[in-house]
Amino acid sequence: MADLLKQSLNFLKAKVDTYNGNTSIVVEISNISTLNDGDEFLESTSPIVLSIVNIEEDITAKTPDLYKKHIGQNPIIEKFKNPTQYFITSLLFTAYNKVQTNNKYLDGISKLEHVIRCFQEQKVFYVKGGIEVPPDTAGHTKLILDLESLKFNELNQLWSMLGNKYMPSVLYKMRIISIQNDNLEGDRVIEKIKIQLWDNDQNDLAGQIEETKFKP
Repeated sequence: MADLLKQSLNFLKAKVDTYNGNTSIVVEISNISTLNDGDEFLESTSPIVLSIVNIEEDITAKTPDLYKKHIGQNPIIEKFKNPTQYFITSLLFTAYNKVQTNNKYLDGISKLEHVIRCFQEQKVFYVKGGIEVPPDTAGHTKLILDLESLKFNELNQLWSMLGNKYMPSVLYKMRIISIQNDNLEGDRVIEKIKIQLWDNDQNDLAGQIEETKFKP
């Protein structure tokens, strides 16, 4: 989970930094709640600060299925080790300026608009190893970013939780959809299932008992 989040954040940072060929935008991945004017990287830049403010399981995308059937000449049913988990990560992009002058404030707003335009143009990404790949690439992770609109009371609660005064910012909910690992090494795979029919009148099995076979 940690590597997946790290790669996702670094990918989004690079996406915003290089969007539309604008090299003046700098995204810094940092905890906005612990940021202070003494942080070294703030001396030379007026960055957009990217922070994770919440991580939750996406229960709407959760599937209870533990088995997958392969269709072929010899169909089998494979057992997954664990169900796939999906996550929603709340990402806060904040326009942070050490010196709160009029020009600096407007510069931060302009950079924040750059972020909004970037994810308005494209909000679904297919990523593998921190690099964007085609949708049909095996073993990729799908990232979906949705802009979250907060009401005043929700903004107040958010910034109170962060222990800071409000700064111009936008909140995105990033859904992370991981492809289930198909490696079944060490697990027995069901090759064939036999159904037994019970005769209630005779209180006995109707037919021959056959064993369930497992693929080694």
